Amino acid sequence: MYPKVDTPKKVTERWLERAFAPLRDYLNREHPDDARAIMAYMMFMGNEDGRFYYKNCITRDSVIFDQAGQLDFCGGESLRFKFDYPQRKTVIRLPREERFVHPNVTRWMAKGLARRQTVKYGEEIEIFLQELWGPIVNYDFEDLKIGYPLKGDRPFGSLYLYPTEFPTKITIQFVGDEIVKRTCSYRQYELYEKRKFDLICEGWHVVAVIRELLDENLDEFRQYLFKAIELAEPRDPEYVLTEAGKRML
Repeated sequence: MYPKVDTPKKVTERWLERAFAPLRDYLNREHPDDARAIMAYMMFMGNEDGRFYYKNCITRDSVIFDQAGQLDFCGGESLRFKFDYPQRKTVIRLPREERFVHPNVTRWMAKGLARRQTVKYGEEIEIFLQELWGPIVNYDFEDLKIGYPLKGDRPFGSLYLYPTEFPTKITIQFVGDEIVKRTCSYRQYELYEKRKFDLICEGWHVVAVIRELLDENLDEFRQYLFKAIELAEPRDPEYVLTEAGKRML
């Protein structure tokens, strides 16, 4: 029998081990070659009525075990882990030293970024400002601030930029390799997620940027950025009229 798993006040590695134990043991026994790949797509949905419930995050199909770890139900698509994703369109750029960069991009980065930030995030920030944010603001970065928009501990594994005079609460998060590659500790990753969640709770729309988003299907990412700006919460909602309100004028 596996021990009952309750909803935790705080997710820990020990809790995750217990929550996924029946599924992990089953996959290691029945699908040893694909167990790790399958686990990457599985979500723990709860342990109720003497059953462990899991769901595939892509297919949304379920797999259920009883408290003893015996398979109770396995949907035909629940253990799927191979998917046909849209074809990637790679962005072709000149070597960094040969690219044209707007003088305002270079000036802002030289003034605002510390050396360690330039080393870690510099090229991604340069691409983002030159190819995505610059055209939106006509390469005027005077109100673009470096730092976390809320008070509290400094976020781990990321650098935030946000425009202080923009009409909506939008912030750009450049994610470090230690987060992308999961080389950090669980506690560090938990801190990273918490600080991002705090922003969302305060009404900020967080646009996370990793290198792959800048190097593949850039037009799709550009469209997402436009939509994020449009849907983000207004900075000063007291003076923003809804469509219904506008019709009443």
